[in-house]
Amino acid sequence: MAEAVLSALIEIIFEKMSSQILEYRMLGGTEKEMSQLRSILLTIQDVLEEAEDQQLRNKTVKNWLMKLKDAAYDADDLLDEYMMEALEYEVGADDNMKFKDCMINMVCNFFSRSNPFIFHYKMKCRLKQIGERLNSIANERSKFHLKNSNVNQTYQSSGRLQSDSFLLESDVCGRDRDREEIIKLLTDNSHGDVSVIPIVGIGGLGKTTLAKLAYNDKRADKHFQQRIWVCVSEDFDVKRIMRAILESATGNTCHLQEMEVIQQRIRELVMGKRFLLVLDDVWSDDHDKWERLKNSVRHGSEGSKILVTTRSEKVALIMGTIAPYYLKGLPEDDCWSLFEQRAFKLGVPKEASIVAIGNDIVKKCRGVPLAAKTLGSLMCFKREKSEWVDVKDSEIWNLLGGENGILQVLRLSYDDLPSHLKQCFAYCSIFPKDYCIEKENLVQLWMAEGFLPSSGRKAPEEVGNEYFNELLWRSVSGSDCSAVEVGRQVSIPAATRHISMVCKEREFVIPKSLLNAGKVRSFLLLVGWQKIPKVSHNFISSFKSLRALDISSTRAKKLSKSIGALKHLRSLVKLPNGIGKLSSLQTLPIFIVGRGTASSIAELQGLDLHGELMIKNLENVMNKRCARAANLKEKRNLRSLKLLWEHVDEANVREHVELVIEGLQPSSDLKKLHVENYMGANFPCWLMNSSLSNLTELSLIRCQRCVQLPPLEKLSVLEVLSIDGMDATRYISDDSRTNDGVVDYASLKHLTLKNMPSLLGWSEMEERYLFSNLKKLTIVDCPNMTDFPNLPSVESLELTDCNIQLLRMAMVSTSLSNLIISGFLELVALPVGLLRNKMHLLSLEIKDCPKLRSLSGELQGLCSLQKLTISNCDKLESFLESGSLKSLISLSIHGCHSLESLPEAGIGDLKSLQNLSLSNCENLMGLPETMQLLTGLQILSISSCSKLDTLPEWLGTLFHSKSWSFGIVKTYYICQIQ
Repeated sequence: MAEAVLSALIEIIFEKMSSQILEYRMLGGTEKEMSQLRSILLTIQDVLEEAEDQQLRNKTVKNWLMKLKDAAYDADDLLDEYMMEALEYEVGADDNMKFKDCMINMVCNFFSRSNPFIFHYKMKCRLKQIGERLNSIANERSKFHLKNSNVNQTYQSSGRLQSDSFLLESDVCGRDRDREEIIKLLTDNSHGDVSVIPIVGIGGLGKTTLAKLAYNDKRADKHFQQRIWVCVSEDFDVKRIMRAILESATGNTCHLQEMEVIQQRIRELVMGKRFLLVLDDVWSDDHDKWERLKNSVRHGSEGSKILVTTRSEKVALIMGTIAPYYLKGLPEDDCWSLFEQRAFKLGVPKEASIVAIGNDIVKKCRGVPLAAKTLGSLMCFKREKSEWVDVKDSEIWNLLGGENGILQVLRLSYDDLPSHLKQCFAYCSIFPKDYCIEKENLVQLWMAEGFLPSSGRKAPEEVGNEYFNELLWRSVSGSDCSAVEVGRQVSIPAATRHISMVCKEREFVIPKSLLNAGKVRSFLLLVGWQKIPKVSHNFISSFKSLRALDISSTRAKKLSKSIGALKHLRSLVKLPNGIGKLSSLQTLPIFIVGRGTASSIAELQGLDLHGELMIKNLENVMNKRCARAANLKEKRNLRSLKLLWEHVDEANVREHVELVIEGLQPSSDLKKLHVENYMGANFPCWLMNSSLSNLTELSLIRCQRCVQLPPLEKLSVLEVLSIDGMDATRYISDDSRTNDGVVDYASLKHLTLKNMPSLLGWSEMEERYLFSNLKKLTIVDCPNMTDFPNLPSVESLELTDCNIQLLRMAMVSTSLSNLIISGFLELVALPVGLLRNKMHLLSLEIKDCPKLRSLSGELQGLCSLQKLTISNCDKLESFLESGSLKSLISLSIHGCHSLESLPEAGIGDLKSLQNLSLSNCENLMGLPETMQLLTGLQILSISSCSKLDTLPEWLGTLFHSKSWSFGIVKTYYICQIQ
């Protein structure tokens, strides 16, 4: 991956060399060195593509690329330092203009480090040194006979073998179910004339094999009048593919050259026929080329199909007319069969333990058939146990580098990435295997490394999200990144730039070899470092080039003051003193305001923060001037802001809190705002006057003294609203602030109202308001709320500790898929009609209704219900009627003390039931015999049902001929089908 990182790094260097700061303000005396450096890098860039191809076969070329990359990183560090000094000098120069009359000051400045003449001289020398170093390395390219890349050269095949439709079915394992699914799609004629079915999966997973299975199936042969197989591969040349269609269909070589003639022949070939066209191994996401090809075969009869195999979800979404078929890995048993066929074709080894080691090796294949086959072939001639152990314990992918090995196949996905995505993907190797990477965190790290270009149109975070999604679409699964487990003897190369450390030991011991890696740019302490009291000066001063530092998993309460010297630092996940000195810092998830000046909120003033920021202990900010010093309004790249107060009982805090929050006005570009424990009586003007027009999420938590809420109808893109603990609020919306007519909160999708004892309703005129796109509504502990506006599209509704009259909302909502009714202390029976016309209801939960005796037959007609949970309804005696709940999969009854038995007729009708759980039903005495009809039951769990001390004998019949286990722990029974 060295070439990928190097190519992208050179582009970053060119971008910095072209910046206005260097080009117009600070080049004095270094123009020649800059020009020479640019020329050398251009020369290197010309041969990188050729070097990339050769490094797979030539270790010397690979080492050459590593040396180049190390030198390029040093050049990038130097330019970063140059730019930062330039910015500091520019700011300093403005300040020094005030003292231009002071001769003494000018003399002092001449001998200071900030003197531009001395600075330029030092930079000139260092640029010359790095240029000479790069030039020396670049001159070595002549030894490898590397050719310059030609941007105008025509496409050349990667040399990968073309696929064909031939298949020896006895070589295939574990794809019977997948074949049936594909055949079902191919023979389904309900999708119009020519439908396109994409099969998506990573390289080596068996997409082509599955396509062959379907293509050669007798049912496909009978169903289609014409079958055509074309291997597309990387080059989506429309003319070449169309000629290949003709050759596959006719068996004759196509010598036609003119597009018009080729199209006419294809039209004649498919006209009036039901055909199957397989396009194997498609890489191109060029929509225009695909449309052109598809139009050429539109004349087939109804039911014609195009079956596409691709690694890219993006390609599948462009080409497909139905949802992609996502191919999964093989079960371990099938992987073992493929491995066994090849590894033991000369006979099973005498040493039995080798088979067990082989099983461990197969687990590393992760269900990828090509990996199992390649590894099996590799192990065929290894007869000694030590050889098998070496393979099991090795980095398995390093063993599979042959021309037909999985490394070559998987590498195609990597080679197809543009350079900017290659470096982002390569960076992920900093994380240990199987580590769960959070997207937001990864994007911030990419940003700190300078991988994400910024423009006026898109913020770096948006670019990072696009890069992340692109890598997922492409189904992509270096030595400059290291993941180290403390306690193991490891060697960390001096050229390492990105490192993560995992410690499972109790003691904090930094490996000595880490001190060799003084050029580290990213340093992440991931897990196991919870007891580090402090990160020392020596530790920090060892890494002057740090861009990203994450020590959030530690308990370190402070960092050394020397962290202010890390001028390159852009992402910091832990709060030190002196944070305001980190002028390049872009990521700061949490800032805790202390009582002293060292932790003053003013430290945020000069930081260009991106992403999210939580400011805690705002009670320590005593006036509006201090709050304004944080300069939140100018932080246009901040997307999420959380403002939290803690101890706010003191009268002086409550007196100043409204002025403080006024001074904390964020940028109008903010997307998410969370305000918690705010003790003012009024929200700030910047929230009340709707200046946050881009807000998509708003949370107001425990703002107990506020009566009036912001004008939500003016937040036109608000999607998520949470209001919790606002004791004084009576209505959410003030009718006097809205115009006459219907007010539709069209963008709002999720709404939560909690712990609002004074709330009466949304407004005094509920009929004027509409939530046309609201999907989820949660109302908890709002006892005086009796009505709510119309909810035409709500899918999830939770009503907890509310007024019974609110149940009318559920009665008129026909789009519900999830309903929770909880804490209705006076509810005796479900209102008649409550669950009528709930054709889409999938999950129903009724809990904490102690007086509920009957469900009033409301479960009748819930034809789609899959999950029913009833808990802590002490008086409930029955709940099921005959013929209801045909689709129910899971039934859970808990804490229903009046329930003596399950209804015979109702239980027997639950033909789809798979999971039945009964707990804490102290009067339940038996199970109905109709349970014997539940042939699909997989789990039966019974606990704390004291009168149910034995299980019926017929229970064994229910699980007859099935593998099952049964256990008893006091009054707890569990039956689990295995």
